[in-house]
Amino acid sequence: MDAECLALINRLSWIFLTLLGAATIFIAYSTLRMGSVINIGSAVYPIILAGIIFLVSLHCVIFGDDEAPRALNIRGFAGVVASVVVFIAAVEHIGMVPTVVLSMLVAYAGQSKGGYTFFLVYAVLFGLATWLLFTVALGLPVPAFEMP
Repeated sequence: MDAECLALINRLSWIFLTLLGAATIFIAYSTLRMGSVINIGSAVYPIILAGIIFLVSLHCVIFGDDEAPRALNIRGFAGVVASVVVFIAAVEHIGMVPTVVLSMLVAYAGQSKGGYTFFLVYAVLFGLATWLLFTVALGLPVPAFEMP
């Protein structure tokens, strides 16, 4: 494919994501419960995620360039997908903190840079902060460490 065709496909992809985000916001707002600040309803998180998708894709539609998209970084993409799978598979078995650390390390392995020592410290602190957010701020009974 030539560069103009790829640029058109890129632009149409951003338009599709913009429309998809707007439709998701509309559907979530009209069919799900919003709730209150204390008791968040099921519509809040889909609206937040769809809103982010909508705003980012709208920005790319308006201000994006017409260059052909770069090739997909397979290693980075696989690292992120694998980290989500690791999180889903491990969170109930080993607890929140080790699961977050493990997921972050798997995602970080998808890049080509080193520096795992600093990142491991960051991941542990992030895992502890995530656990504190769920247990203290949100009051959810999420175990920090789960022994099998």
